[in-house]
Amino acid sequence: MVASTMIVLLGGLSSVSYAKEQCLDPREPVVSLDFGSRYKADSKFRSDIDTESDAEVTKALKTIDVFIQDLTRIVGKAQTEEDPEKQAAMSTCVVNAVYDWAKADALSDLRTMNAKLAAPARLGGIAIAYAEAGNMIPDMQAEKQVIETWLQARARATMDFFDNEATKGASRNNLRAWASLAVGKIGIISKQKELVDWSIESNRTMIAGSADDGSLPLEMRRKKYALHYQLHALTPLVTSIAMLCDAGYGNGDADLARLGTIVHFSIEGVKNPALVEAVADAHQTVKPGLKTNAASLAWLEPYVSLTDDKGISAELADLRPLLNSKLGGDVTRIYGKSHTDCNTDPVR
Repeated sequence: MVASTMIVLLGGLSSVSYAKEQCLDPREPVVSLDFGSRYKADSKFRSDIDTESDAEVTKALKTIDVFIQDLTRIVGKAQTEEDPEKQAAMSTCVVNAVYDWAKADALSDLRTMNAKLAAPARLGGIAIAYAEAGNMIPDMQAEKQVIETWLQARARATMDFFDNEATKGASRNNLRAWASLAVGKIGIISKQKELVDWSIESNRTMIAGSADDGSLPLEMRRKKYALHYQLHALTPLVTSIAMLCDAGYGNGDADLARLGTIVHFSIEGVKNPALVEAVADAHQTVKPGLKTNAASLAWLEPYVSLTDDKGISAELADLRPLLNSKLGGDVTRIYGKSHTDCNTDPVR
């Protein structure tokens, strides 16, 4: 069991007892998802929440979201652990947990459009946590092969859905950005160029679709939720580009100047939502202030890493550490220590 009190490490060469807080409670793999929309059926811009349906969606996704939070919590502890045996125990725990989900072919039975739209963000969170843990332990090759085969299958299903089934809006908005992050990360893990290329093209499309002022038109259509979804789109978009850069793929020909315009529009909008209200023609649900919205701004760490924007970095000083479980947990720790030059020759 994942939460066993004993674990064999490094091919059986040694074993170590570890406390429960160094591992995670087992979560039953979620294979099927079947739910509708969070919004009222007659909500033209998906801006009117259906309270009952919203609760049902949250409940359906809760096991997955808590699983990701558990994974990133243990990975974060492992990465700051000085005792090699404890670090290996925690990393092994995470890989075993993901292995259980891979064996069960989790997230393979997505029965509704909304389930297919929601799954990629969760798939990406699992893939990122797995990669961080797997990098800390050289063994478990058999388990890793099962996991990576499963991740690739889910990534290809995601690509097929967004290319052939998703609505015109969903195929180009924040949901595509979350799919790009997941597929790109899995492509990096498995060294599958097809997956990486799909992510790169998705990122280009997202940036190209922005307005001259930096607003994302498809997110601005969400009226009172416009700024919320602008930030929600930037979370995977910026992280994906920085992640690909760190993996040696350069900037993927992403228009970083235009991305900067999107980012600065968003930051100024958080400080003064009236700027977004003028575009979306609706009062915004986002309350003003960077500190108030720190939970939605973790993507700024990979942006600073990507661009070395010292102005934004200075504004983050009082917000750090920035956290997001779907981006790996402590995003400041992951991206906050160095600037990566994305203008170097990319991997071919």
